[in-house]
Amino acid sequence: LRSALEANPLGAVLQDVLGENNDGLQCYMDDYVDMAHRTASRDVHSLVRSALIAALLEVQRAEGGEPVLDVAVIHVAHSLAHARLHCLVDLLNRMPRELVRECAKTFGGGTPTEKDVEILVLHRVLQSLIPKSSSFSTLSACKTWIARLVKVGSAVDALFAALEVVSGAPPSQDLLEKSRWLWARLSAVRLFLEHVTMPCASEMFLFYASYKLFTVLPEACDFRRAHSMSTLIAFLNGCITGEFVFEDDGPRCQGCGQPPVNATRLPCEHIMCITCMDSQSAKCLNCEEAIPVTCVPSKEDSGRLHVEDVVKFKEESKKFFMDLVSSLCFSVTSGTTVHPPEPALIELLLDMVSRQRAIRYLSPFEDDDGGQEVVVRSFLLQLLLRSSEESVTRHVQRHLEIAQEYSASEEYNSDLALLFVHCYEDAQHNRCSGIKDQGDEGRAAGYVLKNLQQAQSIMQDLKWQERRTLDVETLRAVAVVRFSLSHTAEWISELITERLGAPTGRASQHADNLENSARQRQQIAHRLAQAANNLCEAMTSPTVQIFLIKEIVHRIGLDRFRLAIADPTLELEWIVPDLLRHDEGEDAIPDRFIVLGESYRTTREAVTNAVLSSSTRPLEEVVTNTDRSLKHVAPVGLLLSLYREVTMCQAESSQFQPTGAEYLAKLRDFVGRRGLLRPDASRLALQLLGNEQGAALAHVKVSPGQSGMVRSLAALVVHFACVLSQCAPPTSGHPLEVFAALAFKPDTMRKALLPTMPEDDLPAIRNALPESNTHWYECPNGHRYYVANCGSPMQEYQCNVCRVRIGGTSGTLDTANRVASAADQSESGHILGAAHLRSASAVPERDLNPASCALMRILLHMSLVWAASSSDQGKLAALASIIHPALPVGANIGQFFWAHLERDIQVFAKAIGKGIDHVLLSLHHLFAAMTECKANAGSGVDLGLSNRTTRRRWEKAFEHEFFTKFFETMEEGVTEAQRALMNDERLGNDKLMRAVFEVDARAAVPSADEAGHLDPSLWRYRVRASIGGLMHMLAPQKENFPVLFTFLHHEHTLRAIQYLPEIVQLQRRLVDRYSRRIDRKTAEEYTIKRFLSEQTDMDKELLGTMITAYEDAWMLVREQLYQHGRLKPSEECRYGVIKRRSPLTFLLPTTEGFGRNPTALVDFLVSAHNEFLEAYGGVKKMKVNDFQRVSLFDSTHAQLISYDGSRHLLPLVLSHCHYTVEPGQGMLVQYDLAALEKHLEQRFIIGRPMVDMAEIRLVFSEDVHNTSQMVALRRRIPQAELPKASQHDILSELRDLPQVCSVISDLEITIGHLIATGGRPDMMLAEYMDNVLKMKSDAKLISQKLSHCCRLENILSVWCLLMVERSKRLAMLREDAFDDVAETFKEELQPGDREDLESWLAALSQHRDTFVAALLEFIVGELNQRNAKRNHAWPDWQLMEAMDSCGIGGKYPKEMPDALQCRHAVAVWMIAARC
Repeated sequence: LRSALEANPLGAVLQDVLGENNDGLQCYMDDYVDMAHRTASRDVHSLVRSALIAALLEVQRAEGGEPVLDVAVIHVAHSLAHARLHCLVDLLNRMPRELVRECAKTFGGGTPTEKDVEILVLHRVLQSLIPKSSSFSTLSACKTWIARLVKVGSAVDALFAALEVVSGAPPSQDLLEKSRWLWARLSAVRLFLEHVTMPCASEMFLFYASYKLFTVLPEACDFRRAHSMSTLIAFLNGCITGEFVFEDDGPRCQGCGQPPVNATRLPCEHIMCITCMDSQSAKCLNCEEAIPVTCVPSKEDSGRLHVEDVVKFKEESKKFFMDLVSSLCFSVTSGTTVHPPEPALIELLLDMVSRQRAIRYLSPFEDDDGGQEVVVRSFLLQLLLRSSEESVTRHVQRHLEIAQEYSASEEYNSDLALLFVHCYEDAQHNRCSGIKDQGDEGRAAGYVLKNLQQAQSIMQDLKWQERRTLDVETLRAVAVVRFSLSHTAEWISELITERLGAPTGRASQHADNLENSARQRQQIAHRLAQAANNLCEAMTSPTVQIFLIKEIVHRIGLDRFRLAIADPTLELEWIVPDLLRHDEGEDAIPDRFIVLGESYRTTREAVTNAVLSSSTRPLEEVVTNTDRSLKHVAPVGLLLSLYREVTMCQAESSQFQPTGAEYLAKLRDFVGRRGLLRPDASRLALQLLGNEQGAALAHVKVSPGQSGMVRSLAALVVHFACVLSQCAPPTSGHPLEVFAALAFKPDTMRKALLPTMPEDDLPAIRNALPESNTHWYECPNGHRYYVANCGSPMQEYQCNVCRVRIGGTSGTLDTANRVASAADQSESGHILGAAHLRSASAVPERDLNPASCALMRILLHMSLVWAASSSDQGKLAALASIIHPALPVGANIGQFFWAHLERDIQVFAKAIGKGIDHVLLSLHHLFAAMTECKANAGSGVDLGLSNRTTRRRWEKAFEHEFFTKFFETMEEGVTEAQRALMNDERLGNDKLMRAVFEVDARAAVPSADEAGHLDPSLWRYRVRASIGGLMHMLAPQKENFPVLFTFLHHEHTLRAIQYLPEIVQLQRRLVDRYSRRIDRKTAEEYTIKRFLSEQTDMDKELLGTMITAYEDAWMLVREQLYQHGRLKPSEECRYGVIKRRSPLTFLLPTTEGFGRNPTALVDFLVSAHNEFLEAYGGVKKMKVNDFQRVSLFDSTHAQLISYDGSRHLLPLVLSHCHYTVEPGQGMLVQYDLAALEKHLEQRFIIGRPMVDMAEIRLVFSEDVHNTSQMVALRRRIPQAELPKASQHDILSELRDLPQVCSVISDLEITIGHLIATGGRPDMMLAEYMDNVLKMKSDAKLISQKLSHCCRLENILSVWCLLMVERSKRLAMLREDAFDDVAETFKEELQPGDREDLESWLAALSQHRDTFVAALLEFIVGELNQRNAKRNHAWPDWQLMEAMDSCGIGGKYPKEMPDALQCRHAVAVWMIAARC
């Protein structure tokens, strides 16, 4: 750095001003501190300055010799200490002013100390937070203390992380370790207050216990050690058993001053014992506030303290314990470095998990006696497995052996086995998900295939059918089989879905760009299926087959599964074992209408009896005895019974057949004359009796040979149509009337804005932007954009959507563009287009969350399908008129809407994370609830949906009326419906269905003997806990928990922010190394693997970690980058995977090509962080200025919303949920959303600053060709022409083309540095290259004349000389000298124009060489391919005019002919250069 400063004009100035003036250098350091850290006060400045002085001493000691203070030392010291200095400033800005002032007096002033200033300040801050007994005397006092801790929390974590990489003196390291211990104690107390004390505020003892916890924890508190954890567990048990006695610092009665035995906490939060309350009037002795009569002291016989509500205390303490384990035992303190717990702690935690009475509950309590928190235990064991799998498996094996020796409880052994299997299975899923996140599905499938093959070998070697004792190897093999088969089921399900022609969940519009073609995916699925078949054949029991069936059916539904195994082309019949084969004559079509309850069952049996007896008397009896309260249930049940028992029998040979036209006439007469049905319902009944409901759509009409899936969807459509016909009569104002109008009178909805359809966002955007200076325009294809400031387009760009030209020049709009209309352009009708072009994922619309939107679209398309199945040409014409864009002439309208309905079912299933059968049952359950609805939620809303406002109001009202409760009770409703379905006598013999849905233990899995003496529960189906499941349950309550909902809504994006610090470090290192030193071609040929191979071992590991972080972030958000990113990445990489063999340009941040990807990624992640904080601030009524700010270069993990989903977020979620286990449903989850939202804020959001974006940009060496770069060089260093004689000598010494090109390359590197840093014009070029760039000029410049005569003021002249020479030599070799120039500028001259040019050149005389050099500079700088976006208009420009506009035209004796345009530029140069 000293050498660089000496070679720079600025260095000379600094030397003249400062020299060895110590006072001047001190002032320079003061100014530098203020500039770099923006210190807010003198005290902060003093502390930062002291810390910098300590860093200066480190640098001086490292240099050796006599200490030297100069500008170079100051900058180097600051560079090394910059991260921790920034964290120190952040911490100081959060501290109370009095404490900062105290620290400044003690540690400031610049006096050297044996301990680092940052550590001294950190320790003092933590000491100030040490609680006293009065700190937790009241609830408000607890909140105040927590607020103080949270305010500095993120800054403390950031400083710990920055100091972790510092190897200071032993005294500093000792104090740093003590600070860590103290921070662990304070953090544990905070978690106890939040989880236990405050939720149990009525427990007076807990306020004292919170302080007691701090005192009992060891001074060397480290929760990665067994001693600290044992102390904590003993404390929690002591709170229950009464092991704590009053001490001098404990709470006291406000009256007598004695320990509060038989006392209570008053509403004013003061404490009084029963004696003082009886002897005084009904007032508090401290504040004289009245004491309510309901305030009764607790009765306690001893002076010992314990909690009264033990159940509540245990429940809250479990949450506390889980949060503490995840955040302090398995903490991440530096980047992604995990500090594992010691073996003794692993032993302790495993003892807790495997203790006989505690096996179910993951409890720190010795006397725990109840709970169902199965998955929480799984979470703990997964953390342990991730930390040390080998030691965990060894411990589990030992526990299993001990358990089998002393435990007579088979349930205990089964629980421990089940726990380990689920944990190990989840660990395998996480590994496979990591491979998938990298975008390599083929490798993920290979991982599954390998596990399948290994599982088969292991199971055979273990002879698991003969094993009668549990061991880890057997359980691990079971876990691997479960994992492998679940992923195999995923591939088989996709194969079935694709083969049967339903939506696959993949974006078909980009199918050609997917890495694996459909054929390759089918081959993978077949290989996995064959491996699974081999595994099943190797087993002597059908256990594995049944498990695989359950996994497949829960993905695609039982109907589609039956169809698949019957399809010989799929070759999947082997999956179903003989004991589950379907016997002839069995009814295989489930009657999902059974969700309507007992009234439907009774009506259905009455219809059956009526048909068999050819008499309507059974129906008469049912109608007569119907409960009047079932206003709509009975009529809808009658319609569905007719459909089930009369209409569907025409397609089922196993059922009865109608008795003929005479009896059908009786039924028609019955449904028409009773008055039970409304007019629309009566007409519908007549259609059902004649199977005429599908006149125009074969899918709705019942016919033999239909697939089970088609029949199931048709049954859904019929059910919804029955509800609409009976429950939503015209003009009733019922919210269902919108769908009823679409189903029965679509002509009335021609102009309606249909529910869930997208709308024009421009009005909302206009309202959000300033009106005075924003003008909106449209590209030729109608895509809108705006111009800010003056509103007049001054530049041309490309449309982000279609890439056509937009904008304009000189305030004039491009002729192909137009001013955007200010009117709302929301379209009426159906505007989704073809179903296969829709997104496979649920998307939100307006106030509807993704799941609600997907569900409402199902109802919409069901209504339209019903209308389209009619033979009424008027209805069909009305439907055709609402479809935009219009369908081709002759297209089947019903088929169009049916395809959308199929897509809707798939999208909704994906949105709620359930299988098709679950979705079908849930929809029937929803229709049953609609049937019973008596509300009139649509009152006051325009049901014609004539404008966007009324549509939004109606959607919100409809969602509130039907969807909110539906989502809350869906799991319970489906479970109840499933139970009713299985108990239906019509389905009693369907072994396959009973096994799949685990109706009973016998049907769910084979017996223990058949399962190889393993507990059958090991093979039960389960749904893994996930963030998606939480989001689904939160959706109906999003208004109550806005922070939690917003966080989870953006969680997939926020998860990628954890990689930002590593990505920034990587880009800065690459820019420092390669900027202006590498050309594009070399970078494109230079692979990432080769780059890493050339690094030292230390750098290779570090850079490898950084590159992996970049790859992971890219795979997480690349699709969102293309859809929502402010900067659009390279289209070529949209579906590609970044691998080690990829070119280095994938990592180099530039503005074009592959380099746009890292630039866009960093911009996107910074925007995601800031936009979420803005949204959070909006919820909390905070302003943007209320947030701290940090530079991108200074940001650390502790300052960002940085977390790992499986290691940080999921544990937090699991610590706030409760589980119940239902057969076939896995685990039903309930969440403590309020507590979860609060702790999520504290862990990931509060205290995080906004990030100020900083540009990281690499410049390729050839970018100096750009004329703007040349102009910048001339401004930095005035340029002069090299003498002609010297030019001639230089060319004579460069004998061949490679030498010329080599010198040009080195000159361009030098020019790039001169543009950035400048230099003395009279400095010799060779001296600059030797002393500043360290480039060894004698080897680089080749020409001795060039080394001896060229100064920095001549560098541009030499570069132009050699560029001309290079081009001439290439032309002589008949090679393209301008291969990087667009073909547009290589047009040949007409004969007349050539003559004019030669005449003009002849007139130039001695100016000819100057013109040749200037034209060459213009061609390579402006007309290259890289500038194609901005030079598209130049072909028609007059050549000299274009050169003049770039500042390189020059003055010549004669005007250039006007006919010579930029399109002739290359031809003109070739003639002028005599090539």
